[in-house]
Amino acid sequence: MSCKLLRPFGLVVGLAALCGAPAAAQVSFSPTVGAYLPTSNIADIVVGTDSIANFKQDVGLALGANLGVGLSSRVGLMFAGSYVPSQLSGTIDGAGTWTQSDANLFFGNANLTFYLIKPTSPVWIALSGGGSMVSRSGPAYDGWTGTTDFGGLAGATVGFNLGIISLNLSATDYIYGAQFSNGTVDTGEATQNDILLGLGLGIPLGAKKNPAPTQAALR
Repeated sequence: MSCKLLRPFGLVVGLAALCGAPAAAQVSFSPTVGAYLPTSNIADIVVGTDSIANFKQDVGLALGANLGVGLSSRVGLMFAGSYVPSQLSGTIDGAGTWTQSDANLFFGNANLTFYLIKPTSPVWIALSGGGSMVSRSGPAYDGWTGTTDFGGLAGATVGFNLGIISLNLSATDYIYGAQFSNGTVDTGEATQNDILLGLGLGIPLGAKKNPAPTQAALR
């Protein structure tokens, strides 16, 4: 992996070290369910002399989980993963549309979360940022390279304490560049802003009191 690809993850690890995790860091786990919302085409390919083929992932269900470590009362380190069974759709000028099934995605990230309102409050708000990975699989991507990308992310979460557990509503923007090649066709790099909306249930692991609920970002 190149230094360029490691930078987002290195930034997260470096900031975490500066924060200094307490000896009795609070750890929490959150299963999540939500929606994947692509906002732009992943590729536009010239077909023939004057036609353009547009390719875009379809909206899909996102299933995942994240693990949170409380570094202080306002800062947390989060690791998350989400799987999205999806399809790849396309349009070609003058030739209509088509859909290719089995174009699945996996989203992974490591991020720092800053709580604008502390997670021990009845209602809390958090902002997050860090490094991300997006990997594609399925028959729609057979024969293509460039199916794994690295980038950054920005997110926001609202949480509601329900006793020892919490309910979390989140939105995360995965920001990266997508570019593909099959040996004959090379697509230009297209900047992506893939949105994951999530609903999660924060469950403390080993906390005896005042558990800090995890950010339920479905990425």
